[in-house]
Amino acid sequence: MTEFLDLGTPVLAACAAAMIAGGVVKGVVGIGLPLVALPVMVNFIPVHKAIALLILSSFATSVWQSYHGGQFTPSVKRFWPLLIGIAIGVAISVKALATFDIRLLYLILGVIVVTFASVLHRKLVFTVAPRAERWAAPLTGIAAGLVGGLSMLFGPVYAMYLAGLKLGKESFVAAISLSNVWATVVLAVAMAQFDLLSGADLAASLLALIPSSAGVLLGTWLRRHINEDAFLKMLAVVLFLIGLNLIRRAFA
Repeated sequence: MTEFLDLGTPVLAACAAAMIAGGVVKGVVGIGLPLVALPVMVNFIPVHKAIALLILSSFATSVWQSYHGGQFTPSVKRFWPLLIGIAIGVAISVKALATFDIRLLYLILGVIVVTFASVLHRKLVFTVAPRAERWAAPLTGIAAGLVGGLSMLFGPVYAMYLAGLKLGKESFVAAISLSNVWATVVLAVAMAQFDLLSGADLAASLLALIPSSAGVLLGTWLRRHINEDAFLKMLAVVLFLIGLNLIRRAFA
């Protein structure tokens, strides 16, 4: 953990602010911690170190959100094919984390997210029929795992799928939080196998729980005071801004 502390106060403050902002977004819309925090932190620390710093925060806040609404068991029963797909995708992609051109990944993902957010804001979201879940869920999971194994940016991929199911806001947050929990565990295990995650990284990640948790608590309070339409608009705006930022990072 000392290598993180040696970065200096300005860098640590920037990382903490990024995690608070990401936590607020995650508390409101169920995703956003890595999506908001990671692009900021990679300006100061290597990508794999930024991912390591977010591991425990993403896991802990997702566990809390997953259980908080009392929909954990129904979510597992419905979305287990999505979870299996995520594991497969991560197993394939994480070994390339140390060498993959992250700028190319930012560009591809940014374009996808901006497009989806624009469609969502205009209420033209595609609908996933119940009969299609059998094949759409595992394919979505694999795609999310392939992207997330390289960048930890799982959220936009399965957010698109879950939004297409027309879930209520609490069910949406419960489902995406469950996916986040599973994705984070699988990613941590895979990173450890390829020596991309050490005990010192986990110690620093534990300390990072403080700003991220504070942000999620604030965001959760805000979510209780907005209606369904406002929730969907908030999701669209957040995804659009995140997508633009990812595109910016691709050309930075």
